[in-house]
This record gives sequence, C-alpha cells and structure tokens, in this order.
Amino acid sequence: MKKSKNRSEASLLSTRSDIQVKEEIYVPPMDVFTVKVLCLQVTDEVPKHYAIKVTFFDQLLLTGLVKTVSTRSATGRRTLAKGTMNYDPSDYEKMCLFADCPLVVNVQPLQSIETNLSTQGFSPRPSNESNRSGSTVKVVKPIVDISCCNVDILPVFIGKDKMLVQKRMQPMIKPTLLHTKSWDNLPLLTLELSVDRNEKNERHHKVLKRANYWKVTLLAAYNMQIPNENDYIYTAASKTVLSNETNTGIVTYNQGYRVPKRFDLLSFYPKWESLRVGDDIFTKGEEKFFCDLESIVNTDDIDLKYYMSNSLSNRAIVWGSFHRTLMLDQDTWLSEHIRRNCWPFEVHMYGEQNGLSFMAFLNLFHLLYPGENKVRVAVPLHWVSAQTMLEKCGCDLLLTPNDNMASTTGSTPKAKQLDSAPTSTSTEMGISLRPTGADDNCAFIVVEVKLARPLKKSVIPTPITSAEINDMLHEMELGPTKRECTGRGQLDRDWQSTVRAAESSLRKVPHYGMTEFCAFNRQLSETRTRVELMTSCCLDAAIYVNNNFVVQEFLRMDETFEEMLMMSHACLTRIACSTLVGNLSRQEINPTLRAARNARHMQDICHARELYLQLAVQRPRSANTWRELSTCLRDFDRDWANVCINKSIVLDPRHPLSLVAKGSILYEDDPEAAEPFFVALLALHPFWLTGWVIANAYYIKRELFHMADQVMEYLRKTHAEGLAEDIGIPRAWECELGDWWDHTPLLPGTNPYFDATDLLLRLRAFNLAEVCVSRAIAEAGESAASFHMVALSCRLRGRIDDALCHLQQAIEKYGDISYLRALQAECLHKKKDTASAMAAFEKAGSCLSAYSILLSMPSWETQRARSLLLDLLRRQPSAYAWVALAEDWMQRAAMGEAGDADLTDEQTAAKTCAAACAVQALKCDRQAGRAWALLSKLVVPSARRLHCINMAETCGFIFNEERLETSSESKQSLCHRLGRALRECRCIMCEYLKF
Repeated sequence: MKKSKNRSEASLLSTRSDIQVKEEIYVPPMDVFTVKVLCLQVTDEVPKHYAIKVTFFDQLLLTGLVKTVSTRSATGRRTLAKGTMNYDPSDYEKMCLFADCPLVVNVQPLQSIETNLSTQGFSPRPSNESNRSGSTVKVVKPIVDISCCNVDILPVFIGKDKMLVQKRMQPMIKPTLLHTKSWDNLPLLTLELSVDRNEKNERHHKVLKRANYWKVTLLAAYNMQIPNENDYIYTAASKTVLSNETNTGIVTYNQGYRVPKRFDLLSFYPKWESLRVGDDIFTKGEEKFFCDLESIVNTDDIDLKYYMSNSLSNRAIVWGSFHRTLMLDQDTWLSEHIRRNCWPFEVHMYGEQNGLSFMAFLNLFHLLYPGENKVRVAVPLHWVSAQTMLEKCGCDLLLTPNDNMASTTGSTPKAKQLDSAPTSTSTEMGISLRPTGADDNCAFIVVEVKLARPLKKSVIPTPITSAEINDMLHEMELGPTKRECTGRGQLDRDWQSTVRAAESSLRKVPHYGMTEFCAFNRQLSETRTRVELMTSCCLDAAIYVNNNFVVQEFLRMDETFEEMLMMSHACLTRIACSTLVGNLSRQEINPTLRAARNARHMQDICHARELYLQLAVQRPRSANTWRELSTCLRDFDRDWANVCINKSIVLDPRHPLSLVAKGSILYEDDPEAAEPFFVALLALHPFWLTGWVIANAYYIKRELFHMADQVMEYLRKTHAEGLAEDIGIPRAWECELGDWWDHTPLLPGTNPYFDATDLLLRLRAFNLAEVCVSRAIAEAGESAASFHMVALSCRLRGRIDDALCHLQQAIEKYGDISYLRALQAECLHKKKDTASAMAAFEKAGSCLSAYSILLSMPSWETQRARSLLLDLLRRQPSAYAWVALAEDWMQRAAMGEAGDADLTDEQTAAKTCAAACAVQALKCDRQAGRAWALLSKLVVPSARRLHCINMAETCGFIFNEERLETSSESKQSLCHRLGRALRECRCIMCEYLKF
C-alpha cells in the first residue's frame, strides 16, 4: 500500500522547488583577443629574465617572466607568454573608445626589480652631511630600467584576424646622455596578435569592417597672452564622433607644455593623448606628422610664418597629441553636421588666482569635397561664450570656463598686462572684447582632422576607348533613327559630315552659277538633311536678307535676286552647321608662320624661306617649324632640307609627318637606311591608315612583297574594327600641308592609295608617291584624280612637257574639269605660253587656290577680276591678295573708273582705298616689300615716304628713278606672284605679257 504525504511535506516540497528555479541572465557572445609574446631580443649574449606586463584600456592582459635571446641566436619563435581579453563587438560605444587606446607593453629586467626591492626603506644621506661628519656613506640609488612600447591594434578589431608585430622598447624615463643607447641596441619585442571571432557576432563584424575612423590632432596654440608657466594648467577640449545618442563625445587634451629645443612644429610624431602623462617618450605614435605652411587652410589670413617662428616660441603652448575614434555608419550624419555647423574646440588656462578660457570654431567643409580625407586649419581663438557656442556649433560649452575670465583685475603682474591690452572692435560673434592674443591680433590654434577614407569618393569617370565609342556609334546607327545622306554622287555616310561639307563648300563659293556651287547643290539634293535645313531654318535666312538689304535694290534684276538667294542659302547652311555640329574652333596661328605659309603657297620660296628662318630663330625648339622649313626647301635646296628635317626629328622623334619626310629623303639615297623610320611610323601610330599605306608602298618599292601584304592585311583589319584614326593635320589653306595647286577632290571611300599620294606630293616624296598612284590605278582604274596626281608629280619634278601630256589626255577623256585646267594653265604659264594659259584659265571657270586665282587675273574682264579678288580676300586673306587689290585701285586712280581723267574725287578715293589695302597687306606680312613700295608713292609726309622706301629696300625692292625694280631673288619667284596683275607688271621677266 502506497504511503500518502501530509500537508506540511507537500508545502515544503513546493517551497523548495520555488527556491531552486533561478532567472536566466543573458550573456552576449564575446570575441577573444589573444596576445602572444614570441621573442624578446637584446644585445647581451647571456640570457636574462625580464618581467613583462601588457595592458589595454586599463585592463591587464598579461604579466609574467620571459627569457631573452641574443641577436645571433634569435632564430626560432615560440610562445613565451600568453594573455587574452574578452570583448563585446556589439558594444559600439566601447569599440569606438578602443580606437583611442593602444596596447601598452612594459618590460623590466628581473635584476632591476630585485635591486629596487632591496633598496626600499633606505634613504640616501646627503653628501654635505657626510662631509661634515667626516665619514664615508655609500649612497644606493634605485635602478629604474623600465622599457615601454605601444602597439596600434585597431586593425585587429575592424578586419584583420592576425598580426605579427616587432617593436623597439624605449625607456620610459629618458636616460642621461652617457647612458643613452642607439636604436639598434634597444630590446626588440615580437608579438603575435589574433582574434577569435564568435560566429554569432557576424553582423557586428561586418559593421566594424566598414567602419571609418576620425582622428583629431592638436598641434599647438600660438600668440597666447600668458606664456607657459608652471603656475598654470593648459587644457584643451574638443568633440569626437562617437556611437551614442548624441553621435559625439567630449575629449580633453592634457597639460600643454613649452616648445622644446630643436623641436619642429611641422614635423614630429604626435602622442597618444590617452596615454600621455607629462612628456613621456613611450606615448609617441608611429605615424609622423609632416606638413608645410602652404597646406594649412588659413581663411582668416593669419601670419603663420611670423607666429610659428622660433623667435615667438615663448608665446606658444604645444600639445602635439591626438584623439581617435571609430565611425560606424555615421558618414551621412557627419556630412550634414559639417555642412550646417562648425566643429567646437576650447582652450583653457587655469591658475590659482585667475585664468582664461577660449573657444574656436573649425570649418571642416573641406572634408565634403570628393576624395578629401584630411584638412589642416589655423583657427583664431575667441573668448568663451555659451550663446555663441550654441549658435555656431549647436552644443553647450565643453568644459567649465573660468569665472574670472572676463575681468582680469588682480594683483598679479600678468593681470595688469591683460588690463593694459588694447580693446578691439566688435568681433564676428557681435561681442566687443579685447584681442585674445598677446599683441593686437588674436591667438590661434592649428588642428588637423583626418579620416581613414573620404566622406565622398573621388569622381573619376570610367575611361572609354575609341574602339568602344566606335562600337556604340555603330550600334546607334543601326537603329531605326539612322540619318543617312543618299543623294546622287555620294556614298552613305553620317549627316554631320554632309553639313560640314556644305559649310566648307559655301566658304569656297566665289560666284553664283559656278561649278562648285552646282556640285554642292547636287550633293545635298534628295537628302533628309537638305529637307530639314530648308524647312527648319528658312525663317532665319529670310530675316538675314531683310535685315541686311533693301528689297527694292535686288528685286529689279534677276541676277541680283539670284545672288541674294545664294547668300541667304549660305547663311542658312552656316547657321545650321553651327547649330547641329557646333562651332569649329579655329586656333589662331603665329602671324609670321601664316605669312610664311602664304608665301610658300604662292611659290615665293625665297620669301617663305626668310620668314621660316625668322620663326626658327624665335622658336628654336619648335619641331614643326623646322619640318615646314624642310618641306619649303625641298623645292629649293635638297641638302638644306635634309638638315632641317634632321633638326625636327631630334626635337620630336614621334611626329608622323617628320617620320615620313625623313624616310622619303633617305629613300632616295639609301632605301635600307630609311626602313627604321617607316617601322617607327607603324609602331608609334598603329591606327593611322595613311601611314600604313605609305609603309606598304615602301616595301613594294623594295620588292619585299611579303611585308607589304602583311601591312595591307593589318590595314584592312584595323579599318574593319573601326579603330582608324587621323593625325588631325588638315590639307587646307593656311595649314602646314596646304599648297599652291587646286587640290584633288578625294571623296570618302575612295582608294586609300589616292590619299597617301596626295600627302606624299605635299611632302615632295615623289618616289613613294608614284608607287602609290600606280597601285591606285591598278586597283581602281584610271580617273580624273589619277591623271591629276600623275601630272602634278611630273610638274613638281620639273618635267612640264610630261605633265601637259597627261593633262591633255585627261581633258580629252573626262572633259573640262577645273583642277585639271588650272594645272594645265600653270604649266603653260611656266613655259611662257601666255595665250594658251589664259585660254585654259577661261575653260577652267573658277579656281579655288589663291595662286591660280591671282595667276588667272588677266584672263577676266575688270568687273569679274575685282569680284574674284574680293571673294579671295573673304576666303583666303593674304598679303598677296591685298596687294593685288591695291594695284587694281591704283589702276582706277590712274585712268578713272570710266576713263575720264577729270573725276579727281574718284581718283582720290581710289588712292585712299589702295593705301588701305597696302596697310592690310602689311598686317598679314610685315615684310611685304611691294606693299611698302606702294605706300611710298601714296603717303604724303616726307618722313613717312622715306620710311616706306627704306622698308621696301630692306624687303628686297630697288628704286630706280620712278620705276620699281625687284631684286634678283624676287625675280626668281616672278613678281606677278606677289599679287600684281600680270598686264600691269613692268619687270624684265614679264615684258612678253604686255598687251
């Protein structure tokens, strides 16, 4: 039978069960920080025992004895001592404070400890007392041989799992000069630091790994009213970013001190403020502070060089220490706070009877710039004001200010000095107080604020290569919004190229009804671009016509009406080009260089040579000038041209035109010696297709057909991938590659050998040019362009009959084409067949080059010749064209507009216009001798006339009675090429041209 329980036993059991149940206490998961002492190396050969102590954040991690090893026997490493510390990574506020403290290690020889213990209780007797008693007393001094070091272990808390550190142990108390050891003889400690992270804290580990850190370094305060005295305590305070409710925490800087001797305020090791007591050595950090005065932000224009000099060091209080803390996802808050408020700083001086308190406001807006993580500022000190601190920084005072700060009356001499200080005007805060500095200026502090990484990352755009751009453009053009130009006589290409071509064509249109304008009209017909231009910009064209002309003046005649329509069309296209394509920036060139190019384009080689040499003297280091001079001298003196291109190669060995020119010159004498220049051309400019074509012609000429085929294969591959690039040197008027003949029109998509031939002819590389034109004819067949290039090559070589033969054959086959007829007229003029030359110019219609236009002046009637001259000055202004127009005005002045000599007013006006044209010519070319000679006949004062005569003689003109004779060099260049109309020329070489 089961025994039953009574009531007392049942209540007792229930009471006992209630007492045994305990409440569960939550213990957060902890990470374990471990310190292992691996080696303590000293210079002594005999091993010794050292007592070691490791502390962190006022917590003892390790204490014990370790045995030293000598320098020679320090091979293996084993754990001599070990210590651990548990910490909670979720306690963010404490983790932020960890960043402001290093790991402190102290070591002391065991013998030193025993000696100190044995001498405790014995007080040494003074030496004067022993001398009076006459007895000798041995004084035993305690041996203090403690060495210290600190280790920055912040990387272990925020990311690293293990660190191996070697540190030199420095004496805690600075030894005397006789007992000072060198750096290599100090004990060398090897530590292994590791962290065992708890997996439950993984989220907190990620937060700590992303953490930034904030470091505030206070250098010193300058121009202080009370210099460093033992009776005063100098304290500074600021705020640091902290993970708490207010996002900030107050940090203080301990006792400031006087500037030590031989101390550099701009290059020193800052101290850990959390460890600093007095001026101990072991508190120094590892990162050196270095800056110059220019790097300090000085918005208040403080004379830093004056106040930070050694002569005023007695008025400076040095701290040279820093505080550091972690920033855990506080970048956004800090950015907004810096944008809206200043950062507070306070400096206090406490004395027994009086003291002073100052405050400063740091403008840290520089940290908001992208990529900036450091700012050094010089900040003036103001008197403490709680209201101003609240307005500026949005916080209360950091420390308790001195009550007697405002009134400095007292019995101390310092107080009297403060009373005698002059009062200043109202400050920035609106408080009228005396200056805070020792003189009439304010005191100031220098502070550095540094972040581990900037608040805003640097904005560096991703580089986009030309190949990627070409791919994007290709994909864009394949879309449904592709804009094509499919008019007659042109290939499929981008619409912007058509607009540019239209604007360039209109710039060269001399007269309505000419061939060029008709070709331009056909080119733009039946295209989207033309329809868009006509429909969207017709209003601007009408406004242009109505604003510049009276309607009745051009509606009466059909020719004038057509002329005005053409001008409005030109204005329309130019406005459209600037709107759709953008303004093409034309870089202004040197006036002397422009004049030299104009002279070379007019075949005035002697004058061009003088101008180029003058430019070379002005800019002897310009490789382009020497190359252009070499090109000019190729028609004059081949040896001097070689010397000039050598100079250009030495100054710039990478320029493609220099490489081609030098290679072509060497090819004429030694083809093998020219190969390095063509190899360099391919290596330095791998995407310039014209250069590859020239190199192909070189290898074909040397019968290295395998190399030539490889070059062309690479060329086709580069073109297919869209990697082709141009060197960006145009072949137009007033450019380096511009020349005297009407250029051969090369449409896009034509055979690349034609483009290479055109370039080589401009550089006078005839051998390679003939190879290229022969390859072009073999691949693309005969054309007007091929005949023009062959004839041009013969003409430049001096074989005029061969050139005329090729031109006649081309004209018979393709008709009267302007550039063929213009070259034929120039060749006939070279052979002194004037009648045939003038007939060829008439059949050519209108020419484009300035040389051909000036050469064709006698073939036109007076009105047409004047219009051509005016259009030439509009398109290609030069001294030669201005002189030609001046001669035309002089002809009017000589016989009157209608041949009536009584029209003196018109003759006077014509002479005035002639003088104005001569002045414009001199603006283009200061050494235009014909313009000076013309002015000598027009200016009235004798002094001016004499000056013009002297200038004309200096430029090569000789005055013989009333007739002007040219010098021998000018005769070689034909005086009519200087701009005078042929039928008015009176020189010996143009006698046969008289009518």
